Amino acid sequence: MKDKTIADFEENNQLNIEEIIEIYHAYIDKILKNSMTNQEDREEILSDVFMILWKNQDRIDKTMKIKPYLVGITRNLVRKKYRFTIASHENMEDYEEKVSDFVNVENLIEINEKSKIVQQVIDQMKPQDQQIFQMFYYQAKKIKEISQELKISEIKVKVTLHRLRKLAKKKLKERGYDYGKS
Repeated sequence: MKDKTIADFEENNQLNIEEIIEIYHAYIDKILKNSMTNQEDREEILSDVFMILWKNQDRIDKTMKIKPYLVGITRNLVRKKYRFTIASHENMEDYEEKVSDFVNVENLIEINEKSKIVQQVIDQMKPQDQQIFQMFYYQAKKIKEISQELKISEIKVKVTLHRLRKLAKKKLKERGYDYGKS
């Protein structure tokens, strides 16, 4: 699946926000899980990301890629929440304690690097393999759903996913990353 633009999600000059949520919900949630520990804050920001997109649909450049736009909104909301956390603490010790619970910057940097490596692997896949990979990991679809949508056997989906995970693991190891850790 190619990286879609905002215009790809328009129907009758309206943004199909339900489709965007369906496709990108798991991706944005993963970003938030890797950058914040507080479940309530993550859920709040996750819903805010899509609300902001919907509210600003008339002002958005329709040729813009949707994924980086959503990531940008997410990043800005996390920063805003982070700034609020800083302002709400009276002394530095209290702040330092809260920051360690709120954002793990080293973990986030490593995850971004790993994501780039995995994206390179995805870019080199055959179109159907890309589709299987993205449906499973980004859209959180079950193997049975993928099999039915693509009209291929569940075994083919499982074998493809296994092969792609093995390839991604190999590439991550080549770059010095331990595959099993985030």
